[in-house]
Amino acid sequence: MSSGPEVLIGARGLSLSYGAVPAVSALDLEVRAGEVVALMGANGAGKSTTLMGLAGLLKASDGYTELMGERSVEPLHRRARRGVRYVFEERSVIRSLNVLDNLKLGPGPVDDALATFPELEPLVDRPAGLLSGGEQQMLTLARALAGDVRVLLADEISLGLAPLIVARLLEATREAADQRGVGVLLVEQHAHLALKYADRAYVLHRGEVVLDGAANELSGRLDEIQASYLHGSVPT
Repeated sequence: MSSGPEVLIGARGLSLSYGAVPAVSALDLEVRAGEVVALMGANGAGKSTTLMGLAGLLKASDGYTELMGERSVEPLHRRARRGVRYVFEERSVIRSLNVLDNLKLGPGPVDDALATFPELEPLVDRPAGLLSGGEQQMLTLARALAGDVRVLLADEISLGLAPLIVARLLEATREAADQRGVGVLLVEQHAHLALKYADRAYVLHRGEVVLDGAANELSGRLDEIQASYLHGSVPT
C-alpha cells in the first residue's frame, strides 16, 4: 500500500450479491483518514450496495472489507463501536421524539452534535416529525458526527433537498474530514456536487469500478461522467 494517512476502511476484491444476483464485483476501494471520497454512478450501479457491504450489512460473496487496517467480518453494531457511522438514504429520525431526545439516542454527546449544526439549537424541543426535510437530515447527520467517529458512510444525504441545505450538509462532512480526521465515503448522485467536496472519487458501472482518481482531475470529465448515467456508457 502507498504511504500517507491511515486507511480507515476499504474493500479488497469485494463482491456482493443478493441471493444469486451479483451486485458488486471484485471491488477495490479505500478511504483514508481526513479525506472525503465520492462514490458515483447511475442508479443501479452498486453504490448503496457497496456502502452496505462496508457497513457490515451484507456479507461478502468474495473478497473482504478492511477496517482500521484489519480484515473485518463484523456486523454494523460492532463496527459502530469502532467509530463507523452509516447514514441511510432515508432520514433516520424518530418522529414522535423531539430533537433533543433524538440526539440523546446517538452515539456521542449532544453538545458535539449541536456544535456541528447550531441551526438545531432553537429546535431542540420540537418533535422531529415537524421538522423540514432538511432539518431532519441535519439532525441525522449531527447525530452521526457526534463523539468518537472515525468513518462516515453517507448514502445520498442530498436526496430531495434544496441546494442551500445540500451545501450545508456537504460542508459539514468536509469539515469533519478536515478538522477531525474523519474518513468519509459519500454516495452522491449529483456528480458536480460530489466532486466539489471530495478529494477523490470512484465511478461505478454495473457493480465495477470503471474510473477513479483525484476529484479535481475528474471534474474535467464531468460531462462524460454525467452522460454515462443517462446512456449507460462506460467512461474510459
